Amino acid sequence: MRLLETVLLLANGLTFFGLAIRRVRASRVLRFVAPIAVLVAGAQILIEGPRWQMMPAYALTGLLFVAWLLQEHPRGAHARTRGHAERVAGRVATAVGLIGLAASTALPMLIPIFRFPTPTGPYAIGTLTYHWIDAGRPEVFTADPDDRRELMVQVWYPAVAEPTPLPDSIGSDGFGAETLPSGQATPTEPASEPAN
Repeated sequence: MRLLETVLLLANGLTFFGLAIRRVRASRVLRFVAPIAVLVAGAQILIEGPRWQMMPAYALTGLLFVAWLLQEHPRGAHARTRGHAERVAGRVATAVGLIGLAASTALPMLIPIFRFPTPTGPYAIGTLTYHWIDAGRPEVFTADPDDRRELMVQVWYPAVAEPTPLPDSIGSDGFGAETLPSGQATPTEPASEPAN
């Protein structure tokens, strides 16, 4: 987990326990942790970038902030007195909050960000990206009869540390046909169908 994600989950936990437990709620130190959690969520999205594993944490941050606002600024003259229905609703909200807190913490831990190890060795890493269109095969997943099969390919390879100019034999599409083994199709000619 990344640093701001961890800080966001801790802020959400402190906000939750500050809202759910009266003694913690009375603490002046934790009184403004909900707005701080919103700021941390914004910073995490802007600096580290959002990811789908953190969506429950973002939603929980928003819900806890709304609950904090309602608790900090109660409405009406009888807002301080709680009836039986309000106590039951509070218990249900606490249970849902615990489930949300557990889910928002478990998901980024169980499905972490995949990272390749830092490359080592004497070579730099080069990459080429190709957009191939097979003019001989119609695209079956669209309604347009003129659509053709397309394929994006990205190739990584060991390269020299200093870039060299491209040879003149590379076509306008960035692909040199002379580098293909004989019998293979180039992007400008359709691939042959395999025999059954």
